[in-house]
Amino acid sequence: MHLFDASRRFYGGNAIVAGGLPVAVGLALADHMNARPNVTACIFGDGAMAEGEFHESANLAALWKLPVLFCCENNRYAMGTALAREHAQTDLATRAASYGMIAWAVDGMDVEAVAEATRRAVDEIRGGGGPCFLELRTYRFRAHSMYDPDRYREKSEIEQWKQSDPIPALAGRLQSRGTLTDADVGRWAAEIEAEIKAAIAAAGEAGLEPVADLTRFVTSPQDSVGGPT
Repeated sequence: MHLFDASRRFYGGNAIVAGGLPVAVGLALADHMNARPNVTACIFGDGAMAEGEFHESANLAALWKLPVLFCCENNRYAMGTALAREHAQTDLATRAASYGMIAWAVDGMDVEAVAEATRRAVDEIRGGGGPCFLELRTYRFRAHSMYDPDRYREKSEIEQWKQSDPIPALAGRLQSRGTLTDADVGRWAAEIEAEIKAAIAAAGEAGLEPVADLTRFVTSPQDSVGGPT
């Protein structure tokens, strides 16, 4: 949530539900006004579509034909609230389309389907068609957070969805086409496991952050006359 790298046009996450949507529209507006050929992709969950920020952002993006790709990860639960308990219209793509933008639903458990839909949307946006909306219908296997007891759904539902896990599904398709081998999968799995273990070890061996850094990047530095810069 706190990762940020402006040099790669990655403007971070946001702890406020739907808080990233107005930021994305602002970035797209800046690109539009400066005639830059960029597309801003904003990723958010189904819960964000119940917030006012979504509706204001969608309306302005469509009205001004801004180069924004709205990517809604609909995993059926906003923290612990089921989709039907929060949205009167559960077809989120249909709701987005009501703002006058191109919108369609995609199997979010299918890597290739998501990639193809994203390419189509970006081409449409770069062609001057205004914003696009993708409803990526997916599922999360774990609880929302470590504090979530996960009692709002049946364990059998989780196990059923695990049969559609996108990673082994993609690996299986690539192997059946002959573009991926068992040796490739084994090697990559070992490399990933080693990288994760190294990261855990590095974190465990690292020292604590100094107290002096508590306000670093939180407050603005002071200028020569004592006011904020």
